[in-house]
Amino acid sequence: MNARTITLGLLLLGFASAAVASTPACTPVIEKAWIRAAPPGATALAGYAIVRNPCTAPLVITDASSGDFVMGMIHETVVLDGVSQMRHVDSLPLPARGELRFAPGGRHLMLMHPKRQLKVGDKVKVSLKLADGRRISANFLVSKDALP
Repeated sequence: MNARTITLGLLLLGFASAAVASTPACTPVIEKAWIRAAPPGATALAGYAIVRNPCTAPLVITDASSGDFVMGMIHETVVLDGVSQMRHVDSLPLPARGELRFAPGGRHLMLMHPKRQLKVGDKVKVSLKLADGRRISANFLVSKDALP
């Protein structure tokens, strides 16, 4: 091999590395996002969605937030001694190439103290924070029923 071939090889390797480094990280997607409509004056609303992870690595969801609410939390419903209870969850695993469902009667987003009156048909931007610091967001539709 001569020096020119080695130099060309190193140059091509450098360009390939730069292309890989500039490729955005794999990002989960939020689908079928909705918030159950509540009567006027309600201080807490529940949000539901499917979060799909097309990535080859598992991720962890650690928080929920929205500019339309004072506070967002992740909750799950559990049955203890025959009584259904909600409890706060610090984090939820999102499996590689898997999904996580937030659904009535199970995991859900607890959206506390709306900053405005929300009515059926309104859209609310909600963000989920990942353990790696990234945020993924979607518009959640205020609806009486789950989205098809």
